[in-house]
Amino acid sequence: MKEFIRRFEILIIALLVIWGSVFMLKMAYLSVWISTLICIAYLAAIYAYLRIRYDLRVPLSMMVLVYLTVALDGFGNLFGLYNRKFAYIQYDEFTHTAAPALAMPVIVWLLRSVMARFGYRLPLALVTFFAITVSFTVSGFYEIIELWDDKYMWPQPGMRIHGPYDTPNDLQCDLLGMIIGGVIAYYLIRRKEGKQPQTA
Repeated sequence: MKEFIRRFEILIIALLVIWGSVFMLKMAYLSVWISTLICIAYLAAIYAYLRIRYDLRVPLSMMVLVYLTVALDGFGNLFGLYNRKFAYIQYDEFTHTAAPALAMPVIVWLLRSVMARFGYRLPLALVTFFAITVSFTVSGFYEIIELWDDKYMWPQPGMRIHGPYDTPNDLQCDLLGMIIGGVIAYYLIRRKEGKQPQTA
C-alpha cells in the first residue's frame, strides 16, 4: 500500500486538494450533519495518507480541532448566526478569527513533523512563522473560492461577498486568528518538549 501511495502520490495529493476545494465551495450551503460526515471522511483520508506514507500519527485532539473549524460554519448556518451581530463583532468575523486559531496547532505540529521526517530541524519559531504563512495562503485561496461562487455560480452577486470590505475584513480576521493560534501552538509545543527527558 505504501508503494502504491508513493507511486501515485502526486495524483493522490491533487485529488485531496480538489476534494477540499469542492467542499469549501459547497460548505456554506450544506447542513451541519452533511458537512460533518464529509469533514470526517476527508480527515480520515488525510490521516490515512500521512499514516501510510510518512508513518505520522496525527493525534485525535488535533483532528477534533480541525473538525471544530467546520462545525463553527455549520452551526452558524443552522441557527442563522451569520445575519447576527454580537456586541461589536459579527458571527462571520468570529468564525474567521476562531477557525484559524483552532487550526494553527495542527498546522504547526504537522509542518514540524513532516520536516523532521525529511531531516530538517528548524527552530520552532521559524516553523510557526511558516505555518502562519501557509495558512494565510489557504485563507486567500478560500476567498478566491468565495469570489468564484459569488461571481460565476449565482445569478445575483452578493450571496457570499457582502460589500467591498468583506474579503479584506475576512482576511484580517483570519490573520489575527492565525497569530493567536500560532503563539498558543508555539508555547504548547515548547512546553511539551521542555518536559521530555533530554537524551545524550
